[in-house]
Amino acid sequence: MPQPALDVESNAERTFSTLRVLLVPDSIHWITGTIARSIVAYNEWIEGTIISGHVLDIVAGDNPHFFDAFDLVHFVCPYASRKWLPVLGDLLPCVTSHHHVSDDWELQRHNLAGDAIIVGSQQWANDVAERGASPERIVCVPYGVDASRFLPPSSDERHATRQALGISDKSVVVGFFAKKSSNEQDRKGTDVFASAVQQLHRMLPSLVILIIGPGWDELLDHLSNAGINCIWRPFVRDAADMPKMYQALDFYWVTARVEGGPVTLLEAMSTALCCITTPVGLAREIVESGANGVIVPLNDANAFAVQTAHFALATKERTALGAAARDTILQTMDVPVTARKVRIAYEVALAHFRGRNSTPHEHREYGEHARHRAVLSPSLLARVSMLEQLTWAEALMLQGQRPLAFRLIFESWGKYPFSTLPPRFLLRNALPERLVRAIVRVKLGVAGVR
Repeated sequence: MPQPALDVESNAERTFSTLRVLLVPDSIHWITGTIARSIVAYNEWIEGTIISGHVLDIVAGDNPHFFDAFDLVHFVCPYASRKWLPVLGDLLPCVTSHHHVSDDWELQRHNLAGDAIIVGSQQWANDVAERGASPERIVCVPYGVDASRFLPPSSDERHATRQALGISDKSVVVGFFAKKSSNEQDRKGTDVFASAVQQLHRMLPSLVILIIGPGWDELLDHLSNAGINCIWRPFVRDAADMPKMYQALDFYWVTARVEGGPVTLLEAMSTALCCITTPVGLAREIVESGANGVIVPLNDANAFAVQTAHFALATKERTALGAAARDTILQTMDVPVTARKVRIAYEVALAHFRGRNSTPHEHREYGEHARHRAVLSPSLLARVSMLEQLTWAEALMLQGQRPLAFRLIFESWGKYPFSTLPPRFLLRNALPERLVRAIVRVKLGVAGVR
């Protein structure tokens, strides 16, 4: 039987005072970006730089000495590490992530080579150990949620948010927050969600579904054609507005078959919502069914509908579940507590790196006396910032959000009027695809590439 993940409360010897860490999420705008920002915000001993995987490929590819500015690299996204682990293996300690596996394991197998492997729950600690990771390198760091942001609303706040969304105070509102691009092999259980919604609509005609996240055009059309009142917001651009989306709800559902967190469950519980979830990820560890939420079997649409219909009428019971859910978050999952637990993972990575690598950088020192080491220039940081916005705009293009994407590109151009990057991104996304391919072929021909 796999060993439990390393106890993050152990009294390991402190090996550094200040650590320069590069954190690599899939996007600074989505869940792994939020995790990276939390780690930097609540660990004062870190000098953190956050660069998404796609942007890292560009800036590090242009600069062979880019990684000299860091003491450790933390791949918050399990895919960006595939390219860089072989490059960095003998240069820097590397922390990898094992959130979950729902598609091809070969796409993530490389993370077993991390000097430390972070998991979000015991389920995935057991999983990665069964796949061959040595237990001493597995560290469980729960994702956490900022309970000071995700707050229960006052009645006035709830009314104002619902009014802005066009939702009546008398409606029963169920939330589903995710991006379709993370729904490989329908791990989010959207088939279960759609079936449960249709059953519940027959029980509660006042039902409203609030969907947050890009890519759900077909799901929205399917539910709307069934006569269900659906409100869809592909993006909530201002992160400060995200808690309001939860505050508009009565229930939050997790119909997923596979999850690492999910972080949305933590956010919903912090907002004191009645959460109904399958037994996935952290839900197994923090939800006590009937006490602070409800756990239903996998693939059971009827259970979601029946439980929601019951608690829609049992207002006091629903309120009590929500209050207990928030207490659970405050006691165990508030991000100032969970984010600090990353220190043990970094200590494990440093020790493992030194143990396997007796040459290049084991002499590195940390703290004020290491200030002579390389730093990222302001111009490079400005380029990173611009690239993050431009690559996000390109992602929005792929999700059909062209007006917002063009707005972001023009904002970057206005901020950096002498850069060629914004117009290049603009042309690449505004011109017909066939014309772009033809231009690329001409450029390659001129350069002598056939």
